[in-house]
Amino acid sequence: MPTMTTNDNRAMTWAGLLGKWSEFARGAVALPDDGEGGRVKRAVPEIIALQSITHALGELHELSADEQALGLDRAEIGIREHAAAVHAIWGDEPLHPMVAELIDDALAALALASSAGLEWTVDGDPLVTGHPAELLEALAEVGFRGDLFLPTPGVPIFAGAPAAFCRFPKGEDDDPTVVGLVWTHVEGTTPAPGIARQVYRQFDFAKGGPVRDLVVPLESDLPAGQPLLVPAVLAGEAQTITLPIPGADRQSPLPVEFG
Repeated sequence: MPTMTTNDNRAMTWAGLLGKWSEFARGAVALPDDGEGGRVKRAVPEIIALQSITHALGELHELSADEQALGLDRAEIGIREHAAAVHAIWGDEPLHPMVAELIDDALAALALASSAGLEWTVDGDPLVTGHPAELLEALAEVGFRGDLFLPTPGVPIFAGAPAAFCRFPKGEDDDPTVVGLVWTHVEGTTPAPGIARQVYRQFDFAKGGPVRDLVVPLESDLPAGQPLLVPAVLAGEAQTITLPIPGADRQSPLPVEFG
């Protein structure tokens, strides 16, 4: 079975991440004096807290699984509380655009961190997988309760694109048995911590067919194109997956671009 190097730095805590980024935020926040700046000045503690949460969520992967789960819960509560305090300061007035952007950034960071897991990307030659029936049976036998996305059977995934994504239940560490089973199904790939992403095969029929594969976060707005990764397991429940599409494996390599 392939081996994988992981970051085993478990000494850091959620409070430690917040403390580091609070110090950074304090040094970056300007203190206005009058006008609209007066409201901004009163909101500085909330601004600092929102910035701290946003940056800490970006480093959440450095924590153990139980710390990650605790961090996500605290982050969600913190964002809700600090955003409410900001809105109370502005009352019926529209929020300062930069302050509104800080709240949006914190919510986006929370959404990304909540979708984090282990992603496999294609190293070189195109990857074409068969139907994952045997893999799904094996995952059921070991009691996998998370989410798994796999390539559409018979459809090639090209170099640099994600070929699989696995997310374990909140608070659980990655199970090396599950990781090995998935890796065997998508040989020729490299796993690394990341967020859930989708690959869309985009077409230009004026040019006669597909022109590129676009990779975007799974939670982003849906672009045009055919999604190439399908949900194989959701919350531990195996999903129905179609049989390989005849002739799909003959697709010539396409450029892989990232949105």
